[in-house]
Amino acid sequence: AAALVDQAYSYPGSFSGVTLLLATYGYAMQIYCDFSGYSDIAIGCARVLGFRLPVNFNRPYMATSVTDFWRRWHIPLSTWLRDYLYISMGGNRKGRVRTYINLMVTMLLGGLWHGAAWNFVLWGGAHGFFLVAERFLGRWINLKKVGNSHMAILARRLLTFHIVLLGWVLFRAKDLPTVKVVLWRIITFAEGLD
Repeated sequence: AAALVDQAYSYPGSFSGVTLLLATYGYAMQIYCDFSGYSDIAIGCARVLGFRLPVNFNRPYMATSVTDFWRRWHIPLSTWLRDYLYISMGGNRKGRVRTYINLMVTMLLGGLWHGAAWNFVLWGGAHGFFLVAERFLGRWINLKKVGNSHMAILARRLLTFHIVLLGWVLFRAKDLPTVKVVLWRIITFAEGLD
């Protein structure tokens, strides 16, 4: 996947929207396999030496919400962000508005932790926005009433995966102009030279 992803994201103006979308799907698989793979290797090596490390990934692309995604993705980092940033700022103990602010600040700082570039800050901000939106909308939408049928769960998984995919565009692109080109070409199904 890396070869297609690298080429598409290096010259996004040359590729069709469909190819860029496929490259973004490829990046979702690439980043998961890279992170999960080396985590599994580290967990296995530690186990051989007698240490028991916690699981780092728990099928994150099966998540049914962005909140669920962050419980499954890079679990030690998610736990650290929760315990040392979110809870330290008051978590959800100081009212709804403060909870929303704490979520946004936590995710913005989590984005900045990945790199000092606007695309990482926006990546964190996008995840913060969706976490806040889930909390806000969750007050009115009871998912149990919406249904827990196989189709409802599949729909939530697909929606969550594509929200995460949007974030991967922000995460993978080298800068904001690249983000703009990639997203615009995907949204408009632009033609390309490919």
